[in-house]
Amino acid sequence: MRNAARNGAQLDEASPAFVREREPHIAATRAAWSPHTGWIDADAYVQRLAAELEAHGGVILRGTPVQHIVRRATGLAIATPRETIDADAVVNAAGLMAHHVSAIAGGEPFTIYPCRGEYAELAPHARELVHGLVYPVPHPSGHGLGVHLTRTISGAVWIGPTIRYQEDPSDYERDRLPLEEFLEPTRRLLPTVTIADLRLGSSGIRAKLHPPTERFADFLIRPDAQVPELIHVAGIDSPGLTASLAIGEYVADNFLS
Repeated sequence: MRNAARNGAQLDEASPAFVREREPHIAATRAAWSPHTGWIDADAYVQRLAAELEAHGGVILRGTPVQHIVRRATGLAIATPRETIDADAVVNAAGLMAHHVSAIAGGEPFTIYPCRGEYAELAPHARELVHGLVYPVPHPSGHGLGVHLTRTISGAVWIGPTIRYQEDPSDYERDRLPLEEFLEPTRRLLPTVTIADLRLGSSGIRAKLHPPTERFADFLIRPDAQVPELIHVAGIDSPGLTASLAIGEYVADNFLS
């Protein structure tokens, strides 16, 4: 709660009666209530952003890899298999490949560590056990929020994500966790859940700036130390999606104006 206050986020102490009223199936001896926390449909959000960009004259080059970035007197030249694009500045928001983009632009070295997160879901008959978003206390290392419960707009309830560092940034499926691995973390929040109430969900890969042996590293949002026309927006872990508009405004106001 002190951390929330330092960052300007409202977080209120919740009484046991308050928890029982909102989430009667959740086991909690103490809790904090975040009245401004919500959930968005990520796919619909990204599609709307793409439509807004194109409506304002932007162009999205799908399936177009960046091969080289060369510094010129007036900015940067980005070479693709089809053409070379001249730009005053380039925002490096390449996710799991952000360190490679920096390297091909002659920028400073850093490492992105792929970290897979896997989900289970509550089966349809058990979804009413959760009404909103329920989080445990985050990991002390800062590596993650812990396995939490997320009720989506469609009514599904996600359980996760887990944390596993890996070498391959594109491997979403090999050695997936068995469903049983989700039972105990779920029961810490929902004691009545059984394995019959769970089913396997999706997986994703985070782009982290710190390895598993080091403490949390915050987002990298600044010009490159060697190529100032290259603006890094890298290592954007949670809550990067819901903060993306604010991050974009920060970059535009501070580095692109």
